[in-house]
Amino acid sequence: MTFPAIALTQLQEGKGLRQLSFEVYQDITIALDQMNSPTDEQAALIKLTMEGKRYQAPQRWEQEKLLNLYKAKLKLEEVIELLGE
Repeated sequence: MTFPAIALTQLQEGKGLRQLSFEVYQDITIALDQMNSPTDEQAALIKLTMEGKRYQAPQRWEQEKLLNLYKAKLKLEEVIELLGE
């Protein structure tokens, strides 16, 4: 048996890297739902931030927090898409 066949057999047997349970998948979708979507104003600020426009501290810290939250939401959406394939 070649290593690709062994690797796929291991995946099917749940050895090493394995699929998430449905419950964990649901937890990720629940987290994504709880994050909601940005308001129009938040989306505009996110766009400006991504263009490199920054406020002075302390507003800048909140601006960065908003951007990071948005990036996390995008990553979770990507995770859901990848796991759903």
